[in-house]
Amino acid sequence: MNSVVNEKYSWDLALPELLFLFNEVWGNVIQGASRRRKFATLFAMRALRRLMAVDKLFKEGFYFESHCLIRAAYEDWLQLAYLLRQPGEDRCLEFSEGIYKLDARIYDAFSKLCGKVIADKYFGELPNNVASYTDKKRSETQPIQFSVLAEDVGLLKVHKFVYSYLSGFSHPDGRYNYIFDDSKPVSRARIPQRNASDETRLALWFLWFTSRIEVLASSEFGFNHESFSEEYLLPLVDDKQMDLETCVLVREYCNLNGIDS
Repeated sequence: MNSVVNEKYSWDLALPELLFLFNEVWGNVIQGASRRRKFATLFAMRALRRLMAVDKLFKEGFYFESHCLIRAAYEDWLQLAYLLRQPGEDRCLEFSEGIYKLDARIYDAFSKLCGKVIADKYFGELPNNVASYTDKKRSETQPIQFSVLAEDVGLLKVHKFVYSYLSGFSHPDGRYNYIFDDSKPVSRARIPQRNASDETRLALWFLWFTSRIEVLASSEFGFNHESFSEEYLLPLVDDKQMDLETCVLVREYCNLNGIDS
């Protein structure tokens, strides 16, 4: 990761602080983890890898291309908040079942595309947990919708805006001006370069989503890292004016290990 810090970019200032929090929890060997801790660690490591990927994109000015990764961070935040909001491991068990359902959907779809003989050749004998979900209606193996997760953790209003926004830039899109400068008679390609005005909103959103994942995950190990949000991100919010940069900086509804988010 590029270690050069440019103080005009909030990303460069906040990233080292966020990386320190990850290292404080997962920089040492973890043994005997519960199912909740295993999923907390999984989501934390997904978030950490994404940080490194987006860091490279930001510093080369590939902002348009970063939207899909920022959306993935938002999705992980919702999913982890949902898994950990209730005590116990019931939701984690249901999430594990979702893996089997997805594998079954993939098998069924491939079998219809190429035939059962070829499918069985490539997939082999399916594990019982997967086989039990094959040949079912897709509605029976449909994962829970993100809007349902958002409502459960108190983020439905945020979801309706930010998920639509990020999806619009992640899917095929007709916004010509993000790739070409057509302000003149002859359009020219926009050469990616780092720009503080283009980066600020995406950086704040991505830092917020990732920090919420870290806070929730680390709370499973007895750490309270809420101060990162309060010290580096929430002060950017003006209570009298929620703008496009700060409008999604809302904390999920959780009550974990005595930490009220």
